[in-house]
Amino acid sequence: MTYAGDSSIDARVRAVVADFNTRQTKLFIRFALIEGPILLLLAVLIFGVEVIDPDIGVWVLVAVAVIGGFLMSMLLMRLMQARTQAIAQARGDNPLF
Repeated sequence: MTYAGDSSIDARVRAVVADFNTRQTKLFIRFALIEGPILLLLAVLIFGVEVIDPDIGVWVLVAVAVIGGFLMSMLLMRLMQARTQAIAQARGDNPLF
């Protein structure tokens, strides 16, 4: 899609933003496809089959969710930093100044 007053810098920035939006969406989908089955398996083992004591199992679920949340935030921070650097590079900004 082109715009009337389109310059090459604006087009590069829009391309970078679109690329990183796609990467972010893929990150969320991959994370959900990994984290969801892990939590489901733990819930089945804790409450369905009762392999793990439910009193302890709740804490295991909480620990896995906290670790997953920390991992997700770290991955998002790395993605945001890479996006900021890519946008600056697309604009031609010098990172030394």
